Amino acid sequence: MMVFAFDRDWTVDVNPHPQHEAVPLAWVRHLAHDTDHEVWAIGNQILKEEADIPGIEALSERYYEKGIDRLGEQNEFGRYEYWPERPDRLRILAEEFPNATECIVVDDIDLSSVEGWSHYYTWDFVPAVERGDIPIDPPSREE
Repeated sequence: MMVFAFDRDWTVDVNPHPQHEAVPLAWVRHLAHDTDHEVWAIGNQILKEEADIPGIEALSERYYEKGIDRLGEQNEFGRYEYWPERPDRLRILAEEFPNATECIVVDDIDLSSVEGWSHYYTWDFVPAVERGDIPIDPPSREE
C-alpha cells in the first residue's frame, strides 16, 4: 500500500497550472476508490469533496489526542485557529501509515525536503505514471 497526498490548486485538473499539465481528478478518485492505496488532500481542502477523500480534519481526528478540537474554533470562513504546516501534515500522515511501501506527495510547492516522501510536481507526476515509474494503473485521460 502506498500513501498519496495531493494538493489541489495548480496540481489537479479542476484548477490546473496555467502552463503545465495537471493530474486528472479521475486519477485521484481512482487511486482513492479503486485501489488499496491511501489518498489524502493535504493542500486546498476543496479536493476532499471533489475526489471524496479525507483531508486535514480527518487526519487531525486520527492523530491528535484532542482530535479535531486540536484545531480550535472555526471562523465564519471555515478556517481553524490552528492548521499544521504542510511538511507537518506529511509527517503526521506518514506516522499514521508506518507500513506504507512508499509515500508520494504531488504538489506545486517543493516538498522534496520532507523525509520519507517522494515529491512530484504535477508536470512530473503524470509523465512518471505514464512511463510506469510509479506502479499505478490509472484510468485513461478520456475516462
